Amino acid sequence: MENQLRSCIFLLADGAREDVFKELLMRGMLPNILEHIVERGSYTAAVTVFPSTTGPAYTPFLMGKFPGRCNLPGIRWFDRKRYSEELFSLQRMRSYVGMESFLMNGDISKEFPTLFELVPHNMSILNELSRGAVGYGNMPKLLSAWHKMRANYNHSWSRVDLFGRELLLKSLETRARYTFYVLTGIDHYSHLHHPFHKEVIGSYLALDETVGEMAKVLKKQGRYDDTLMIISNDHGLTPTHTHFDSVEFMKSRGYKTLYYPLVFMHWTDAEAANMISGNSMTHLYVKSSEGWARPTAFDELGGLVDALLDRDEVDVVAGVEADGKTTRIKSARGEARAWLESAGGEGGEDRGRGMNIRYELINCGDPFGYDGMPRVMSTEDALRLSVETAYPDALLQLIQLFESPRSGDLVVSAKEGYDLRVRFESPEHSSSHGALVRDHMMVPLAMSRRVNREFVRTVDIFPTVLRFLGVSIPDGIDGACLLDDGDGL
Repeated sequence: MENQLRSCIFLLADGAREDVFKELLMRGMLPNILEHIVERGSYTAAVTVFPSTTGPAYTPFLMGKFPGRCNLPGIRWFDRKRYSEELFSLQRMRSYVGMESFLMNGDISKEFPTLFELVPHNMSILNELSRGAVGYGNMPKLLSAWHKMRANYNHSWSRVDLFGRELLLKSLETRARYTFYVLTGIDHYSHLHHPFHKEVIGSYLALDETVGEMAKVLKKQGRYDDTLMIISNDHGLTPTHTHFDSVEFMKSRGYKTLYYPLVFMHWTDAEAANMISGNSMTHLYVKSSEGWARPTAFDELGGLVDALLDRDEVDVVAGVEADGKTTRIKSARGEARAWLESAGGEGGEDRGRGMNIRYELINCGDPFGYDGMPRVMSTEDALRLSVETAYPDALLQLIQLFESPRSGDLVVSAKEGYDLRVRFESPEHSSSHGALVRDHMMVPLAMSRRVNREFVRTVDIFPTVLRFLGVSIPDGIDGACLLDDGDGL
């Protein structure tokens, strides 16, 4: 039975680095977050998803699923089957940078409900993944798009966050049971400058002010104790010193390459597609010897893989073997294969929790530099054993991404300090994200209830919210509730 008295407000601080957030807390620079959230509950570091980029990395919070399992593999993707069969289909490819962002709700898997669909009395603010948000909760969407477009030209992202704060405070009057509010200043000022710039820090401080204003209203309404307040993020960022033109690289290898924004250049005759996210990862699609009808297996692309790894900018290249289930991973450190199997040791169709990861090194080195990773481990052990390394949760995150039929034949993750896009990025990115590296994958999690697990993924927040609100948790989700039984109903 639902607890109608309880509500949840989720603040997504887009681009917030875990280490910066924690330092500001320890230095007393986020007093409202400390008082109203952390001291009443907990603060911990969480692992986000791959790709660690806006849009796909919202699916854990709003659907309880990894993005590959929601068929949302990146902010740009290519559908090889639709490309080969449907000349004028809008589903052939996508870029959520711009007007196509309005198509995201229709692109994500219909198999899994969103939190907005499960909690109808809701509010979605400055958020593009909003399927199920209704009434006033989704009315500011066009106005929000206008504010974002204007800020992209005059760099006034602090005004966007102030506009969102106004919407949030007004929304409290509706007493929505679930509110999801995206703050964009940290991310955009980080891209414009670097993750430690004064304007970036100013956005963290503005977030703290928002929490203080929100707490005042909740206390006045008598809802303070019955509202779960959460702050987290979809990805971190790192400063970028070098851009690698991965599009020109593919052209130099002789491929007619389809890419954004010049998608009409090879609308009918593409031999490859390059779909960059964040800008530190990309999906590469290569036309097979039989055409676009089937994916191209990792072993068929050995020359391209080695050429990518010869580049100083490229860290990890992964793909899928001919069986369509085994993920192949290669870096300068070594090569391995990984796949999911049921805990009983036999392959199965259940791709949810409770599965084991089988991990086999092909050559002497581990592609992630892991030390003594077991050959068979649970998905929770895979997190525990990797969370303190340079590549937290990388095995499960690569496996889940390749479950999407829209994923590339190869996925490329850049080294820290590099990204994979040179042209058509205005303003030029001084920071990037999207890769498997630690500072892209670790995010803050502040919650006004105590977290009951030592190792946390962002996908765990979805069932936590539902448990707190007394709403039934759907089957087949990827996360686990972070609350003790006493914090639920």
